[in-house]
Amino acid sequence: MHKLVLLLALLATGAASATASAKGIGFSPEATESCLAKADGSAARAACIGKSAEACYAAVKNRSEVDEATCLNSETEWWRGRMEAAYAAAEKRAAMSDIEFAPAIAQGSPKMVDDLALMHAAWKDWSEKRCFYAADGRRGKDDRSVVASRCMMQQTATQTLLLEDAASKRAPKP
Repeated sequence: MHKLVLLLALLATGAASATASAKGIGFSPEATESCLAKADGSAARAACIGKSAEACYAAVKNRSEVDEATCLNSETEWWRGRMEAAYAAAEKRAAMSDIEFAPAIAQGSPKMVDDLALMHAAWKDWSEKRCFYAADGRRGKDDRSVVASRCMMQQTATQTLLLEDAASKRAPKP
């Protein structure tokens, strides 16, 4: 198991959960959802990433790095839920495309369903390594977990938006 996954798992469960419970940290995806509902285009949608984590952290009194990481991890989990739905929808769209291009596939062209699965698996591996590398640059610093958590939120949200675009066949609009 990757070191980052262990770091985030420990953060999300152990001290962060105890602190979150004691401080009454409440996460709501409302700020991000509202922003996405108004967003027009890929850049505007990307600008919504982190809005709910920011609102969560701003509401905490006597804030610490653990609180910030807890809020970031909460938004990451919200994006993961969206990602699962987006992946299933993108997979369905890819399967429909594979039917449309069955003659080409019969002659050796790759299936979109297979390419989607390979891309997503590679993304999971890459994003963990990318975020571990980012956090490693803060070794020995109090904000290391915040850097790792922020990176995972950003990477997860970006992948989710990509999958949502693929599922809706929405052409990215700058």
